[in-house]
Amino acid sequence: MGRLAITGAASFLGARTLRRLVETLGEGEVVAIDIAEPPATLAGVRHRRVDLTEPASDQQLLDVLRDEEVETVVHMAFFTNPQRDSTYAHELESIGTLNLLAASAAAGVRHVVVRSFTAVYGARGANPNFLIEDRPLAPNSSLSWVRDKLEAEQHAASFARRYPEMTVTVLRFAPLFGPGVRTFYTRVFDRRVVPVLMGYDPLIQLLHPDDALTAIEAALARAPKGAVNVAPRSSISLIRALHLAGKIPVPVPHPAAYAIYDALWSSGVGPAPGAFVDYVRYLFVADGQRAEREMGFRARYGSRDSLAAYLRYRHPEAATEPAEGVA
Repeated sequence: MGRLAITGAASFLGARTLRRLVETLGEGEVVAIDIAEPPATLAGVRHRRVDLTEPASDQQLLDVLRDEEVETVVHMAFFTNPQRDSTYAHELESIGTLNLLAASAAAGVRHVVVRSFTAVYGARGANPNFLIEDRPLAPNSSLSWVRDKLEAEQHAASFARRYPEMTVTVLRFAPLFGPGVRTFYTRVFDRRVVPVLMGYDPLIQLLHPDDALTAIEAALARAPKGAVNVAPRSSISLIRALHLAGKIPVPVPHPAAYAIYDALWSSGVGPAPGAFVDYVRYLFVADGQRAEREMGFRARYGSRDSLAAYLRYRHPEAATEPAEGVA
């Protein structure tokens, strides 16, 4: 694998990935590219400060990758929650990914792993029960949080075609859910009373962070080309999940939900804009067969397991049924 560089090492999943890689590869073999320094307790990490939103970041990245003789890059610099500063988010996720890929190609990097999200498929009523990787990506264009990630994937696909000697792997993770995770989805389950959409009960997928780490390791070992879904062993319906979590679902008409979320977001107190309601209205369940076939990855946990793990961490007083168990 050679020396490895990771961006976004200060994020939740990035920090866990950084620690795992240092344990696996040893001291001096991992370069953390981030504006934040790695934890002082994590010895042996070579930190290089680069702000992916700066205009000159492409040249800075090229210098770092060449100086450090990097052969593999893991790109984790993505937001898991919508940002009010959409311009900054676009510069980081879309333009930052473009600059990183350009620097990687120029530096002769052999393998780039890019983090993505199953949300890029879009949550729509016409979605099949299981979305495979070659399905056209059609998220809500008004939602910049997912639009930037779609553009990042498009950059990755473009560079993979132009530089076939550089393997580009895109890991589309189902929503993370487990100890330490703080996202739009976990905030839904942190409330005692939860508004749900009248007449809708979509299947959802909740991916345990430990499975996400295992998938990254598998991608680094097997180096599949293109997009690969990373999904839990099983899905669960939203209403069922709320009942297991001891929450009280209150049905509301869906037009009202969009308007309420938009109003709360505009006022600065809401967790997400109204377009996010699509992701609790329609399913966007990913098929994980390619990951098993090409990476040897099969999630250890199901969605119900991930839910139970999160509740034990965040709400230990909540009463839940037994988890699915692990296989």
